Amino acid sequence: MAVHESELTDLSRQGLALYEAKLKALLEPQYNEQFVAIHVDTEDYAVGRTSSAATQVLLKRHPIDGRLVVRKIGPEPEYGLAARLLMGEMMAAHQK
Repeated sequence: MAVHESELTDLSRQGLALYEAKLKALLEPQYNEQFVAIHVDTEDYAVGRTSSAATQVLLKRHPIDGRLVVRKIGPEPEYGLAARLLMGEMMAAHQK
């Protein structure tokens, strides 16, 4: 199933808003340079040394719904096409 660009934009916005409002104070600076996977619907999250490790932990807890946002912990992570592609691939793979 294809994921529409507007869905990725909305998902990104929701996940980043959760990070800023609830997780940033809990995770920075202790986990800077690691990754956090955020399950947007439940606000659950997992931290890992890699984006893949954080995602795998979270998908074990939420195997049915793959609405996840992954970002690097710390100040000013790189956003853009790479993050949107990662989210799109995760959503598409999980919906198969």
